[in-house]
Amino acid sequence: MGLGPDAQRRIAVVLADVFGESPDVALAVAAFLDGYLRRVPRPSAIGLRLAVWALTWMPLLFIGVPLPVDALSPAARARYLDRWASARTYFVREAFYLLKAIALMGWGAQPDVRARLGLGPLAAERA
Repeated sequence: MGLGPDAQRRIAVVLADVFGESPDVALAVAAFLDGYLRRVPRPSAIGLRLAVWALTWMPLLFIGVPLPVDALSPAARARYLDRWASARTYFVREAFYLLKAIALMGWGAQPDVRARLGLGPLAAERA
């Protein structure tokens, strides 16, 4: 239950905005999410996979634009992400924070990010 290449590319656009990162780092974090979804037990992966799907395909419901998130203009995407982060509905807001929390683990593991933060390499790299 991972993310295919198209799903990774789409969610990387969101991750680049959320983390203020380059497309390369955002794609690496999307690849981390794919690996995470493939490693964790299925019940754990369902919520995150659903959050990724919803965030990708629901701009019509949140900002009235019938496009996937990666096709939105930067201004529309910022408005869309703000609506997710500040949603009145707890589960909508938490879906956004779930994705962000898991993606932060992948972001913090990126060598470029760690170098910018003055951190050394990870203690153990996964093979």
